[in-house]
Amino acid sequence: MIGHRMVNSKILLLKKPRVWWELEGPQVPLPPDWLAILNNFLFLLGGEEPGPDGEFHASSKVVRYDPRQNPWLPMGDMSVPPSEFAVGGIGKFIYPVTRKTRNETFYSTERYDITHDKWEFVDPYPINKYGHEGTVVNNQLFITGGITSSSTSKQVGLVHPIKEGTIKQRTQRTSVVTNWWENKSKMNYPRCFHKMISYHRKLYVFRGVRVILKASFESPGCPSTEVYHPETDPWTILASKPIGGNSHRVTVVDKKKMGL
Repeated sequence: MIGHRMVNSKILLLKKPRVWWELEGPQVPLPPDWLAILNNFLFLLGGEEPGPDGEFHASSKVVRYDPRQNPWLPMGDMSVPPSEFAVGGIGKFIYPVTRKTRNETFYSTERYDITHDKWEFVDPYPINKYGHEGTVVNNQLFITGGITSSSTSKQVGLVHPIKEGTIKQRTQRTSVVTNWWENKSKMNYPRCFHKMISYHRKLYVFRGVRVILKASFESPGCPSTEVYHPETDPWTILASKPIGGNSHRVTVVDKKKMGL
């Protein structure tokens, strides 16, 4: 569990029931959401750090935590300092999908090879957006919702690494892997800043915000929960939570889905 820099920057590990262990934090300020766990390592990506103007700016840093020895190690930086992006881990790769910086939103998608500490570009997501969410189901990365240039999205995109195309060499330090993205059935409701989990080979989407109203912080929440079956491609609306809005984290405990 990772606290927010504006409230509590502690990093806590639940070692056994009702026993929390405070980890020594990394030497970079990071927000709570952009993390991935692969091969029993914890990776934290992006976040914010203070700039020369005294304000916080997006960071391209990546750090790795080894629970066996309790150290944090800096890894290779992302090509763009991002915020409001989605992250998924498949095999030996971590995928940050589309990203927003202080001034613009990027289509680009990268992947990080944890075995070689190397970044490479892959096919960009077809739509430029932020505030979306990503979750891995059956070794496939699903991207849902988000804010586009015109509206809040219901779109669902899928990347399947097994279907990689050829690798085109670039003059930059990275290469491009092509022929990836596939559109799937849309959700019943448009959402942004929502949360997702995978459970029993299904995808569950929780809460979120339906519309971002310009010049206003009052946006209608989306209390409904939806479940997606990858094999048959339908979305089903489940029971709603009493209140909509964005969630900090969703997880499964004793076969129960819990949102914070």
